[in-house]
Amino acid sequence: MNIMAKTAVVGLVCGLGLSAWTARADLEVSGSVTIRAAADFYAPLSAHGAWVEVGSYGRCWHPTGVAVEWRPYCVGHWVWTDCGWYWASDEPWGWACYHYGTWVYDPVYAWVWVPGIEWGPAWVSWRVGGGYVGWAPLPPPGVRIDGPRFVFVEKMRFTEPLRAGVVVVNNENVLNRTTAVNNLKRETRNIGGGVHEKVVVNEGPGLAALDKTAASKVRVVAIQEAARQARAPERISPSGHGAPAKEQTGVGSKEHARPAPAPGVAPSETVGPGTRPTPDGRNHAAPKGSGHGNERQHRGKDHGKDNS
Repeated sequence: MNIMAKTAVVGLVCGLGLSAWTARADLEVSGSVTIRAAADFYAPLSAHGAWVEVGSYGRCWHPTGVAVEWRPYCVGHWVWTDCGWYWASDEPWGWACYHYGTWVYDPVYAWVWVPGIEWGPAWVSWRVGGGYVGWAPLPPPGVRIDGPRFVFVEKMRFTEPLRAGVVVVNNENVLNRTTAVNNLKRETRNIGGGVHEKVVVNEGPGLAALDKTAASKVRVVAIQEAARQARAPERISPSGHGAPAKEQTGVGSKEHARPAPAPGVAPSETVGPGTRPTPDGRNHAAPKGSGHGNERQHRGKDHGKDNS
């Protein structure tokens, strides 16, 4: 199966895997932080990046001071919890952008984060096989995940601390040896000995896909314990009070934006006609007439490598 066909399968499976979601999870286990609206993120994240308008996605955020080749979910490590795999980020804003919302690649700003208000252990899609485990950030509603968005590590290194130089990026041979694992779901569970509540669970490949030696060293961490390790701000301003920072000049701004991806990037395709739930807790139709539903399909129809 060529990479174009693989990309189509990735997007289709991801969309179907989430289509049964109908309501936001009840429980938020992010420690001291309670998020009620996208505006709650404006002030805390302004210190680490810039808020920008990105087409139909509206006001999005992107980190500043990162390398050109930077991408989400590559600076930190995976923790196995009672709600599946939790991404423990080493980045100061990780408490927000890896546990709420979605990510999408924009040709002007590179990776941007689209706010959402539902907490989860990690908002990613998975691929497993050929001795590798891979993941990609979940995109906004109506956008498929194309092959180059996945990063991979050898299964024996999956739970180790990760950096950009450790993960395998945009390797068609590795991609073709893997298959999708999409079991992101909501379940009613008893968390922390309290009442039974609906929580987001992302088991992905579980422990079965790991190297036996690596799996034997993994301990199950309570999701509340894992979430407490995130360096979240002590206080979030009430929703609607305060405004996002203005678009900045300098590193990461439109005036000094990072370069667009190399020509020949495989375009994502809009899932349609139906809807797909996302971490904002609602079902959405694919955006119409925005140019973002196909995640920059004007970048060309060739399916070469993406160096982003």
